[in-house]
Amino acid sequence: MAGNKLCPECGIPKIVSAETLWLNNGDIVQARDKGHRLAFIESENLDPLFENISNIIGISIQPIVMEAVRNNMRSYLKRFVPPEVRERILRKELSPTEVDKGFMIMAVQMGYGRYEVVETRFEGDSEDYHTVRVSEPFSLPMCAATHCAALEAILGYDHSVSYSQVGPQTYNLVAFPFPQPRAFEGRLYSQRYEPEEGDFDLEKCPSCGAPKAMSACEWFFERGVIMNKPLKRRMAFVGPVELEPIFAELEAELGETIPRVVVEAQRRFTRTGFYSIQDVQSEGDFRVQLAVRGLGNLQELKINRRGLHMLVANATLPLIVVGMMQGIFEMAFDLETEVEWEVSRGNLRMELLPKSVTVSA
Repeated sequence: MAGNKLCPECGIPKIVSAETLWLNNGDIVQARDKGHRLAFIESENLDPLFENISNIIGISIQPIVMEAVRNNMRSYLKRFVPPEVRERILRKELSPTEVDKGFMIMAVQMGYGRYEVVETRFEGDSEDYHTVRVSEPFSLPMCAATHCAALEAILGYDHSVSYSQVGPQTYNLVAFPFPQPRAFEGRLYSQRYEPEEGDFDLEKCPSCGAPKAMSACEWFFERGVIMNKPLKRRMAFVGPVELEPIFAELEAELGETIPRVVVEAQRRFTRTGFYSIQDVQSEGDFRVQLAVRGLGNLQELKINRRGLHMLVANATLPLIVVGMMQGIFEMAFDLETEVEWEVSRGNLRMELLPKSVTVSA
């Protein structure tokens, strides 16, 4: 497979380094569209985060998760389907599965799991369907929504999706034509991102231009899995444009307490031991790791038993970062904490104190 060619120096797939840019401000963006920001994060964090949020608020957020991913992935994938290709498909001169196979290759390289076509019917009517099998999905609801988005990007009209488990970590995803309800029309979209200059250049591989720190990761193409070898964690490229609208929509529907719910959900997951204080002990190393993940440019970090102060410029997914840092601190010092944060002009400022500590006026 052409997309599996690796850089001989750092081991990153050449198509990943060609299609992805790490900027000097803590960003990752798509090379062909710098307005589409990415994050390279621990994917095993995602479904537990969604489940924790659902448990705290008492209702499933899966419909909102899937709709946000579907809307934003469709917008992105459309860029890969020229109008003349879509016209050929609609004239039945080209099968939609041929285009979708290209999307499957992309999904493998992004760490989404392994895909294969199961069965397709395309006659241009309401009985059509396209079934694929995904093994080791990085996030089941996000994979299902992305499959739906791919068909919408290819064909240009609404679809829905269902899924069923057919084996250990293996699911069939079925996309089919279905007029979508207008409940989320005009919502669940992120604003277009405009990159700004920063002051932190990651050390790059001289051969392919990807950050040298990415050499810690290994791509298992036969599984569609990316592993951070030293940390033994699974990684995936995801778009903040898929995740941040979820939190914004929850806040719009359920009120201003939702940001704290998201932070609490992430804190609970972190307290399971997935992250540790070793992740943040060195400010320099942590700055590199945040930037490699596309989560922003660390400017300040002070952490000791008395509390934590952090400033991240150009931050993305700030609620996840705050919850992670709160959980790490509480595990390290065995203390309950109170946390405050502010996001202003893209900068995240976080202050955390043990509950037994009070600050005088």
